[in-house]
Amino acid sequence: MQLSKLEDKAIEILKRNNLVVFRVKDLTLLMNKNKTDIYNLIKSLKKKSAIETIKSGTYALKGTDDFIIGTSLNWPSYISFWSALSYYHLTDQLPKGILLASTRYHKEIKNYKYITISRERFFGYSRIGDIVIAEKEKAIIDSLLFPKYSGGIKEIKQAIERSLNELNIAKLIDYAIKTKSKAAARRLGFILENADINKKYLKLLEKNIGRGYEKFDPSLKAKNKFNKTWLIDINT
Repeated sequence: MQLSKLEDKAIEILKRNNLVVFRVKDLTLLMNKNKTDIYNLIKSLKKKSAIETIKSGTYALKGTDDFIIGTSLNWPSYISFWSALSYYHLTDQLPKGILLASTRYHKEIKNYKYITISRERFFGYSRIGDIVIAEKEKAIIDSLLFPKYSGGIKEIKQAIERSLNELNIAKLIDYAIKTKSKAAARRLGFILENADINKKYLKLLEKNIGRGYEKFDPSLKAKNKFNKTWLIDINT
């Protein structure tokens, strides 16, 4: 269905201002019109399938990549966990929905799920085109922090083992240490232990694993099958 001149102008203004996701107030200000006119304009654009409703009062240009919508909906946020592993082909599984890391709590919207992390752990992401996504190494560390959002510890272990030649091991270790998570450091160390990598990296990790024992898979019961090097209960 062909757009009117006003509708064309609205779409052009949104694109020019990089507003692939927008709210009523955005279009009201950009087009210098009253809310009633904008509501009618939006209703017409929806009817002609030029835009889609993301949630009440929030819309996106039709055909916009889900990853772009996800980070545009709530900022700061970036694509991570199982979604990032899938993007980089580190897993054969397709996650349900889009998983993102954010420094603030956000309700799940449609198929967009935001996992809250601390500001200190909000790093290691980059922009690929219009997509804001974790680097491979950070996606793995985020996954080790929260295995349930990445298909489980076995899926993450496979992702690491199959991608060792693609990963920057120094960066992977650095990110694990910078995250300041004993659990992530222990899980990573245990997975990398038998890999053909420079042992100096493992020594760096060993200095950051703290004391006591951690379950390798936090979703399963303890088995008391301990790895004394990494202080891991191998409960898988």
